[in-house]
Amino acid sequence: MDRKADRVYVNGKVYTVDAKDSVQSAFCVKDDRFMAVGTEEEVLKYCDENTERIDLGGQVVLPGLIDSHLHVNLVGLAKIELKLHEKQKEEILQMVAEAYEKTGPGQWIRGWGWINNLWPDDSFPTKEELDAVAPDKPVCLIRGCGHASWVNSKAIELAGVDENTPDPPGGEYLHNEDGSLWGVVMDNAQEPFTKAISPYGAYEMQMSALWAQEEFVKNGLTSVHSAGERPETLDLWGELYAKGDLKVRIYGMVRVTGRPDFDELYNTSLKYFKRGLRIGEYDNRLTARCYKISGDGSLGARSAWMLDDYSDAPGHKSSGKWTDEQLYKVLYEARRAGFQISYHAIGDAANRQCLDTYERLLNEMPDPDHRLRIEHAQILHPDDIDRFAELGVIPTYQTVFMRTDYQVADDRLGDRVNGAYIWRTMIDKGNPLPNGTDGPIESINPFQCMFCAVSRTDENGKPEGGWRPEEAMTRAEALRSYTMWGAYSAFEENIKGSIERGKLADFVIVDRDIMTCPLDEMKDTVVLETVIGGETVYKK
Repeated sequence: MDRKADRVYVNGKVYTVDAKDSVQSAFCVKDDRFMAVGTEEEVLKYCDENTERIDLGGQVVLPGLIDSHLHVNLVGLAKIELKLHEKQKEEILQMVAEAYEKTGPGQWIRGWGWINNLWPDDSFPTKEELDAVAPDKPVCLIRGCGHASWVNSKAIELAGVDENTPDPPGGEYLHNEDGSLWGVVMDNAQEPFTKAISPYGAYEMQMSALWAQEEFVKNGLTSVHSAGERPETLDLWGELYAKGDLKVRIYGMVRVTGRPDFDELYNTSLKYFKRGLRIGEYDNRLTARCYKISGDGSLGARSAWMLDDYSDAPGHKSSGKWTDEQLYKVLYEARRAGFQISYHAIGDAANRQCLDTYERLLNEMPDPDHRLRIEHAQILHPDDIDRFAELGVIPTYQTVFMRTDYQVADDRLGDRVNGAYIWRTMIDKGNPLPNGTDGPIESINPFQCMFCAVSRTDENGKPEGGWRPEEAMTRAEALRSYTMWGAYSAFEENIKGSIERGKLADFVIVDRDIMTCPLDEMKDTVVLETVIGGETVYKK
């Protein structure tokens, strides 16, 4: 007779997110899999006197949550860099001043998360403001979107940049009217600063993954898609998995990091492709079968590539990072090597370039199950909306972006806003919508992200009634965006994403019913327990 279940959970409210969105009361686990799901009577058939029995006392259980777009090491490194999220400019300058006193000669002061749109004066900050608090130590503070950096004069000096340095393709050095450097650099113009900063070593990279894991499991994330990793980083994670220190499941997107020119991008990518795919390693905890590439910047920094000028900046529509032929050339090799592709596109021009390239590739190399992705898919021209479902391209969203972007989107886009953040439209056209946070760009809290998807407001209920509320998700769709749709976008829907017999026993127990609680309380949901592969990895 087959061995009975190791543990049985009864008297719960279990949102399975199966094909029928069924709600059950019990399930049992054997080894790292769900053995049975259903009523208590149905499930207890798989148990005996040796099965541990856990009474949930009516608590709510969800499938293990999947963030489909974040950056593992950057989430962890936030512990040792200045965390600038939600900070006013004066607070940031005070933080830099305090770091200046503690930082040794030649060491960089680094931080992440400032958003000028949250300041009373929302213009970009200047190098002179940083110079006043850090006159002789380099400072580099990355904007919350990741597509601009605020730097001081010492950093500019060490990066070898001056007012005569030409803008690189896909980047821009902001200048004052007199031609001097402003102190904010956009997208690929960040590369000289990235190269000037001493990179973190293997120890810091491994520790940052473990620090990130602490945040993941506390937030109920059992799987994450890390949007852009070097193979060497995956190797470092492999060492942690082999020792049993890393538990969370990572879907790694291989990427040429930094801001390379095309020759570097192409040649380094070929080396990555030769290493091949990594699928289901360390008991289905590490997979790397996706190739990530960026096509433009962000809306907040006005570096998203638009077909027409920004409505609030006539004469400026930014630019793409690659020509059509360059993009085709490298993505052709990715497909030839068997990689899924994940392309960062915010602006309507970037989305169109990607869709055009995908269509060309699929005509040449047909694949009925390619699951090509566009990360963000934020602003779409009306002519391109139907192309996602027609081509089978998956749009992955970060619904939490709306909490800040709504403040600038109408001004930046004008009427084009009708093709932006169109979650309801995309779902109704048959697209799965994997969701995520782009952490640490936004908080990795999945319940805040799901709340934004349903309410179309920020955490303070603004704007009242929701911003373009007709594009909201339902609560069931928001949960599916963090479970089955995330699993599908990684070819993993047969082993995760729902609580069903035979799937990996990844689940979370939470303190409220996110399907029935007052909507404004959804964002405040607290994780009580996180289980990965049947093992409790977090308990409040």
